[in-house]
Amino acid sequence: MKTVSSITQSALSVVRSGLLAHEADELAQQDQSEVVGKIINELFRELRTIRTAWRQAWPDKAAYQAAKAVWVRAFFEGGVCTQEQIDMGLARCRAEETDFIPSPGKFIGMCMPTPEMVGLPGVEAAYEQAMRNCHPAMRGREKWFHPAVYHATAAAGFHSLPLLSRELGLASFGKRYQVQACRVWRGEDLGPIPFAEIAASSSKSAPEVGNSALKELRVSRAGGSK
Repeated sequence: MKTVSSITQSALSVVRSGLLAHEADELAQQDQSEVVGKIINELFRELRTIRTAWRQAWPDKAAYQAAKAVWVRAFFEGGVCTQEQIDMGLARCRAEETDFIPSPGKFIGMCMPTPEMVGLPGVEAAYEQAMRNCHPAMRGREKWFHPAVYHATAAAGFHSLPLLSRELGLASFGKRYQVQACRVWRGEDLGPIPFAEIAASSSKSAPEVGNSALKELRVSRAGGSK
């Protein structure tokens, strides 16, 4: 993938030529800014072509230029860092039946692959499975559609997720699930589902807690009888 924030080879050649490190850093930052500037300019040209009511969002040149800075900052904060992501956002913009420019946040969402796009179950189905597997009765007998569902559930919290309302729980899980979907899209290894670890911890926890409680009760009674 082409990284938006990539440093050009010219910066490396400057370092090799023996110039001071801070001079090389300044040149690298300048090259980086130029790359980002070209990408954001091209993006805005595309958006003006796709969304004919763009003047509602950018009524004059000052607003237009200010919006570019806001979008660059939003991309950085939202994790949009590849040209492929921006191309995905533009493709989904073209498919939408509206003439108005999306907000930076909405466009960032368009730049992220949906679970279905990478072969994962939808958020609702994955959330329902997460909730079932969070139940104590399912310990050691969990079934997962995909490691992405397990890791999203673990990130949301096996104990915390069931305590939330459906609305908040779905939002919390969905945010973590989106991260996993992006990892799948990038071809990252999510790691296996630790079935054995879950089963072992769940099968030992109840007897150990019970035995410990009985032991403490016997000690307290013995101490009280003296």
